Amino acid sequence: MEKTFQMVAFWGGAAYVFVGGCSGTGLGRNRKLPGGTAIMNVDLAAKMEEAWGHIWNRLFCEKTNLFYDYITSYEPGHAFDHLPHPDEIAALFPNPCGWGTGMEDSMLNAGSVMDVLRLRREVIGDPEAPGRAGRVLDGMYLASHVHGVDGFVARSVSPRDGRSCYGNSSRDQFTLCVYGAWRFLRAFPDAPPEKLEKARRLLLDVAAYCERVITVGGGSNLLRLDGRPGLVSEMTGPGVGIHEIMRLPMFYAAAWEASREPHWLELCRRYARPGIEVNLKIADDRPWWDVEFCQMQLSLVLLHETEPEPELREKYREAIRRTAELAEKYFHKAYAEAAAFADDWSTPNRIWRQTPMKIRAETLPNPADSALGCGGTACLMPGLPGPYRELYRHLRSMGNYLYTILLCEEYTPARETLDGFTRIALKPDYNRHASDGPVNLLHGYWVARRRRFFD
Repeated sequence: MEKTFQMVAFWGGAAYVFVGGCSGTGLGRNRKLPGGTAIMNVDLAAKMEEAWGHIWNRLFCEKTNLFYDYITSYEPGHAFDHLPHPDEIAALFPNPCGWGTGMEDSMLNAGSVMDVLRLRREVIGDPEAPGRAGRVLDGMYLASHVHGVDGFVARSVSPRDGRSCYGNSSRDQFTLCVYGAWRFLRAFPDAPPEKLEKARRLLLDVAAYCERVITVGGGSNLLRLDGRPGLVSEMTGPGVGIHEIMRLPMFYAAAWEASREPHWLELCRRYARPGIEVNLKIADDRPWWDVEFCQMQLSLVLLHETEPEPELREKYREAIRRTAELAEKYFHKAYAEAAAFADDWSTPNRIWRQTPMKIRAETLPNPADSALGCGGTACLMPGLPGPYRELYRHLRSMGNYLYTILLCEEYTPARETLDGFTRIALKPDYNRHASDGPVNLLHGYWVARRRRFFD
């Protein structure tokens, strides 16, 4: 029988219990830290529950079942006063993606929250998880159908009228929506039949939409709702990066699992076989970003868990391992930047209409031309306040890097990685927080809880 020891230590006012095994055996499912030690921070669990309350009590809108990017008021009934009006959305103001307005990342949030609900049910048997997962699914379905173009995953939907949405989405929004609906089918098979059918319909509609607008040797863009090429929406071709190349096969793999129709698996493999050879070339040869890592990893995990062919599964497994290894290198750089942040971790955002705006440089190919005459791609970017922008970036990156690392079941992070995540996660006062950065933190935390790195 394994002998254990406990040691209590204190750092920065927080108490830690280190639980070690003298036999050197693992903690189950590859849970062992270097040195045979698991870390339990007695404050972290409570702080993460505060963060959980924050996203449901402040960012979630019951009218649309969506999580918005931030709030600008704590006054009841006024948290979302800053969100765009339907006429602003119809005019694609200030930009066709809704960047900076609070309606930018509802699908990213939905996919991560769905995974957290899956993990909370598995790890602690959260009785609220099934019902809440059904509501998150409703929000994702709304965003992908309310506009009449079934399968086009809009970034968000206005709570002002329950239907207005910006016409330019992105491959990232599609990715997290598909991942979330796929997780719902797997984690909540006991959901009401109408919810399960809704998840299947969502995945099949996304796949059908992609097949219609993206063809081998033809279209390569997810397009906008008006049928014009979309920004950040390329899916195939030379402009697609290593971290993006497996998104399209991921969508088709999810449709195959939802329906077992061979057509979708064949289509998945048509793109996946050449794509994974490119993905396996990932290297530290350019600056990487946490959002790139985590969405690439989610795509690879879905493909690995759905692919029946052993040889292809093994290639996915290796790509997942390489991604985790490289992400940990970048985690430490991001942690150093976060640890140096000296402002208030709960600084609110400003109302975007009252911020300085600038033309997004890459949407104006020739800066000497008229900004109104470049095909409608030039757009204004609201300027987020510096402290808010930085704190959000730090929280998001800590969570994204951690779950990228830990979704690789065979990879064990350094103790310094988990310590660094804990130190940053403890900093905000989530009871007066305003951003959606805690969504990503919670995603990382609950993947770590499942791996038993946190108790």
